[in-house]
Amino acid sequence: MTRRAPAVFEFTARDDPELLSALAEVARSGTGWINLEPVIDAEFEPPGPGPFAFLGGSIHKVPVATWLPGRRLPDGTARETSLGLQHAAGPRVARRLRDLGLAVPEGWRITQDHPRRGLVVAVPATVEPATAVAWLLSAAEAVCQVPATGRWRASVHAGIG
Repeated sequence: MTRRAPAVFEFTARDDPELLSALAEVARSGTGWINLEPVIDAEFEPPGPGPFAFLGGSIHKVPVATWLPGRRLPDGTARETSLGLQHAAGPRVARRLRDLGLAVPEGWRITQDHPRRGLVVAVPATVEPATAVAWLLSAAEAVCQVPATGRWRASVHAGIG
């Protein structure tokens, strides 16, 4: 099986046409995912993980947010969308986000909140992708450990399931 390189682009607005198009395409295809990262100026880029990073502590000072649409089932329904957030904000990030006014919306379900493996939220399939991603980007901004530029980089892994 040959893997395609992800399509990569930068954006600033949550309603960027290229971002919305990518969300729609991945959702329509039912395969793939999109990773989103804040763009960091070189002077603020954190150093890479050391040789003992696997022993503890998070290495995601620049968070990585992932949007994975729910897969379509043979009966036409869809499974929940999954939002992931790898971060260096420590334990119980969902509680921290709530305290910052970014609580996980009602009807969404936290399936993991771990300091090393990150936050994972299950979102009902009926929620618009742009709505889910807007919340995810706000959460990523809130836990970013270094100054960001306000731009984002999207890596679209389409057709991979």
